[in-house]
Amino acid sequence: MSDEPQRMFTPTEQTDGAAAGPPAPARIIDLAAGFMVSKTLFAAIEVGLFAAAVPDGHTPAELAERCSIPERSARAMADLLADAGLLVRDGGRFRNAPDAEAFLAGRGPFDLRPLARYWDLVSYPTWQHATEAYRTRRGLRPQLDKRQTEAYESAVALVTAETAADLARGYDFGPHRRLLDVGGGYGTFVKPILTAYPDLTATLVDLPEVASAVAAAADGPLAGRLTAVGQDIFAEPLPGGHDAVLVANVVHLFPPEQIAELFRRARTAIAPGGRLLLVDWWRTDVAPHPSARFGAGEFLMISGGDLYQVDEVADWLGATGWRFAGLRELPPPSGLIVAEPA
Repeated sequence: MSDEPQRMFTPTEQTDGAAAGPPAPARIIDLAAGFMVSKTLFAAIEVGLFAAAVPDGHTPAELAERCSIPERSARAMADLLADAGLLVRDGGRFRNAPDAEAFLAGRGPFDLRPLARYWDLVSYPTWQHATEAYRTRRGLRPQLDKRQTEAYESAVALVTAETAADLARGYDFGPHRRLLDVGGGYGTFVKPILTAYPDLTATLVDLPEVASAVAAAADGPLAGRLTAVGQDIFAEPLPGGHDAVLVANVVHLFPPEQIAELFRRARTAIAPGGRLLLVDWWRTDVAPHPSARFGAGEFLMISGGDLYQVDEVADWLGATGWRFAGLRELPPPSGLIVAEPA
């Protein structure tokens, strides 16, 4: 037997079964241990490591001082994040990689930290029950506390801001006078619509703690034009008399039977000649858009939802008093389904 130490794997070995040799487990191990990188990333954001880093770099001792953490912790974080490509190791100093500087330091064109905070506080704990969720098709996310609710709503606002702006520009709300925004969160969708259409008024319906925050902030140009109602959308009738009902990024949260019930409730709230506007991440072919590839799993974990095919949504609409009127493009992976009372 050779005296050479036995290797289990090396990160550079081929993993695709090509002619260079048998496959190695490196890729599987990297994927399985990926949660360690994720949690270190979340911790680094929480202590401000990326914001503390400067172009010339810092030693672990300097990072530790700036982040108020032990030096050994700063070194462990920096080493792992450098191996992951988010920090650049230069001798004994560390600086942000270009994408980390752009999106995680709070100095770039787009700040991903609210999304990472949601993944850490809300998504990660729920995914610990993934096996049960996949087996049962039941959502397993517990009731959110105030801190988690704020993280969730901030992440939703971040992810949907472009879609909301495009909806306000691309759909003609001119013929409508009263808009009902069902599950509207902090108003990410309804506020740009009201800004673009000064003759429009709106009612936003969401959970009481969310609606109260919207009501407190509904001043300035939107004063008197946006009413926030706190209720469970499945427990009480939706406010009636609206000629447009907007359901944005809500359908994916529920299983089919609840979606049908939501459509029935929206049908009772619509005024004659009104429209139902469904904005969501729709499946229009075999595979979802790359940016939504985690969506089906995430929506399942939250509440038993999924990414739904446009044709199955059209069937549910037809069974609940609506006529499918078409699909309109929005920034991928979103789309707008328009329906009218049958």
